[in-house]
Order: sequence, then C-alpha cells, then structure tokens
Amino acid sequence: MITKISGKLIRVGDDDLQLAVDSLEYQVLIPEFVRRQLQNRLGESISLHTIEYLEGNPAQGRLVPRIVGFQTIVEREFFELFCSVDGVGVRKALRAMVRPVQEVAASIEEQDVKGLSALPGIGQATAERIIAKLRRKVPK
Repeated sequence: MITKISGKLIRVGDDDLQLAVDSLEYQVLIPEFVRRQLQNRLGESISLHTIEYLEGNPAQGRLVPRIVGFQTIVEREFFELFCSVDGVGVRKALRAMVRPVQEVAASIEEQDVKGLSALPGIGQATAERIIAKLRRKVPK
C-alpha cells in the first residue's frame, strides 16, 4: 500500500493532480481544500500522505487502483474516519471535503447538522449519521 508519495507537482486539476516521481507520473485524487493549498505550487517538490483503494466493479473484473492525497497525516486519518460512515464512500467524501478538516471536525463535534448538510453530496440524513458515528472520535 502506498502511504506517502513525494515528487514534483506537474498539474493541478479540479479533483486531482499529477505528480512526477523519477520517470513515472502519478495521478492523485485530492479534495477541494487540498487543491486550494497546492494550486500555486506547480513545479515544486511536494509530499502527500496517501490512501490507496480499488475503484470499480469486482464482479465485472474492472478494478482501477486509485490514490487519494493529503498534506498531513491528520487529514488522511480524518478522511478515513469520514469514509467509514454508512453511505459515505471515497468519491462522496472527496466531493464533500471542500472545507478544511478542522472546520468539518468542529461541525461534527458541535453536532451541526445544518453545517454538515451544506457540504456537497451530504444531505441531512447523512449528516446525522456522520455526527452519530464520529462525534466522539474527532476531538483529536
């Protein structure tokens, strides 16, 4: 499993970036808050803490390896917690993470259903499930 990747930032897209590592280029999926932090660092060497997962339908044999990147270990750990909630997968969590982790964690700790349901793709029922599952796990 790839847990950290370092290289030269080649391109930053809406929901991914390309990182040159020696003679290879990796596509790394990123949430919006990470994109905003990195968009002005083209050409620089960066390091990302990563999660690797398989996306697709195993019954059809179409599994594609994906890498999701974060600037800190805490961001990566929070993302993994966020994805552990029923109804929140990696793609939904990527779309939802438009605010920094500290803000989303504060909304969970304060049990702010309205604030969480304002995140893209997160409705009121999902926000309530997130709070119920994570409110005691996010003080870190």
